[in-house]
Amino acid sequence: MPNWIIRIVKLIRDLPNRARRIWPLRKPQKADIPPELRAICERYGEDVIGLTLASGHTPRASELRTIYATDETVEHARTWLTERTRSRQRRDRITFSLEIVVVLLIGGEIVLGLWQEHLQSRNFEKQQQVLTNLQNSSAATAKTLTSLQSATESMNTTLQMQLEAVKKSEAQAERSAKAGEASASVAALSLHISERAYVDVDAGVTSTPEVGERLGFQAYFTSVGRTPALDVVARVRSGLDPASDTAEHAHSGAFGPSVPIPYTSKGTISAGGKVQTTWQSAAPLSQAELDGLASHRMRFYVFADVTYKDEFNRPHQTNFCAFLDPPTNTLLRCGSLNDAN
Repeated sequence: MPNWIIRIVKLIRDLPNRARRIWPLRKPQKADIPPELRAICERYGEDVIGLTLASGHTPRASELRTIYATDETVEHARTWLTERTRSRQRRDRITFSLEIVVVLLIGGEIVLGLWQEHLQSRNFEKQQQVLTNLQNSSAATAKTLTSLQSATESMNTTLQMQLEAVKKSEAQAERSAKAGEASASVAALSLHISERAYVDVDAGVTSTPEVGERLGFQAYFTSVGRTPALDVVARVRSGLDPASDTAEHAHSGAFGPSVPIPYTSKGTISAGGKVQTTWQSAAPLSQAELDGLASHRMRFYVFADVTYKDEFNRPHQTNFCAFLDPPTNTLLRCGSLNDAN
């Protein structure tokens, strides 16, 4: 910072001490004036008290007459006027000192502003030089980035071409794998279909319906496949139901939890082999039941459910459903529940 600015700052800082030497600014002490007389003087003011002392007239206010009561009161009034004059002069000096300080502060601010402007003009040249160097550096960086972008685009194009080639190769390999898998699946399925076991079910009546007699039946289980049927479980049921009931309803009743399971077997049926089982109805036929069969109001159902596995350890099932035809004493296939997988 220049020395002349430092001198101005010191001048402003020492201004109160210099002003104190020129104009004593200490607070004047109050004169020893009786409070009653001071109150009268301050109530009427300097002009009235000065006029009263100078003119010597007899004022109308009785309070002002007390000033002329004695020489001592007159002297106290004069002392009060002197005190007031000194106080006013002190205020004027303080005001003048503050005005000088304000003027000096404003001048200092102007000087500092001019100095700051000078410094800014010097810094502006340096900033211009820095900006010029920065611009040159930015131009060089831009050229480098442009070259790098071109190289990146070229590399990206090459990678895209390689990626497309890889995708085509993967697609071709995937198609080949799927074709091979499909061929293997078809071959396995063909082998399974041609070599698996198939169990066929048929049944017939072994007795004629008579009152008081049980009706006899016989079921045949034949393996018609090229391999044996394993873990064969055959369940056969027979029962009398109203002709109005569906075969599904009669099947549910025949295989219900309340019906015992006496006719269940498990074993193996060799390829081309046949097994059979015989059983009788649960109870002898009554005349009413026999009449119901003759009038087609009742039906005597025969059911057979067979579960088994083939040589490939795959489970299968065959279902059989038939009902008794009384005129011919043969079993007729139901319209449903005759299926296999």
